[in-house]
Amino acid sequence: MSRPEPAPNRHFDTDAIRRGAIACLPLLPSTMIFGAVLGVLATQRGLSLGELLFMSLTVFAGSAQFVSVDLWRETIPVATIIIATAVINLRYVLIGASLRPVFRGRPLWVKICGMHMVADENWAVTMTQKNLANPGFLLGGGIFLGIVWAIGNTAGYLLGGGIPDPNVYALDFAFTAVFAALTVGTWKGKIDLLPWTAAAIGSLIGHYTLPGTWSILAGAGAGVIVAALTWRKDIDGPSPKGEIAPDGFSATEGNYSTEAGK
Repeated sequence: MSRPEPAPNRHFDTDAIRRGAIACLPLLPSTMIFGAVLGVLATQRGLSLGELLFMSLTVFAGSAQFVSVDLWRETIPVATIIIATAVINLRYVLIGASLRPVFRGRPLWVKICGMHMVADENWAVTMTQKNLANPGFLLGGGIFLGIVWAIGNTAGYLLGGGIPDPNVYALDFAFTAVFAALTVGTWKGKIDLLPWTAAAIGSLIGHYTLPGTWSILAGAGAGVIVAALTWRKDIDGPSPKGEIAPDGFSATEGNYSTEAGK
């Protein structure tokens, strides 16, 4: 029996994209609601639907978009918006570092496309997976959430002023509730206790001592530092073997055997 021909190297495996989108299905209600809240705020601030959707396509960061829309005025404070959103999105430095196993060995265009579609939610879902070798899973979740987000934006925008104050209905709490649930899936056992505790304490201290959203980075930084100080080589187990095989084919595309009948 002849050896099967290796499949072409697909940086974004179609099956992984499909699985990533399916894995994010439980996030549909909260993403839709949160996107609709942004749509309502956008119409109250005087943005056009086109401007809102363009922002969602190019920025794709819910918290940064909320800050931008909240600061939107007839005379747009460009510098203030840039600084505020940059501070909020500094967490993506840490998120990007955690995704190294996903993008290791991939070309720059793959990293750019993949990271652009990273949201907090599909990142959290991706990090619960045992096999992080193919970025298609991350991309699939991002595409799904992006579409749902845009639909929610449109629905909320068309509602216009029908909801004068979304906070009255606690709609702004939707993503907080989702992340509380997602956090449970990332728990690995007692080895996470110290970093998680440090992150919680750092966030609380930051909340009462730092302005704006710096508390997020304070908590994340405290957790990362404690995790680095308490890390042991035996905790993570054997390191994954090359996400991209030496012959240029993706290690996740399937195993090929040289033995007949296999």
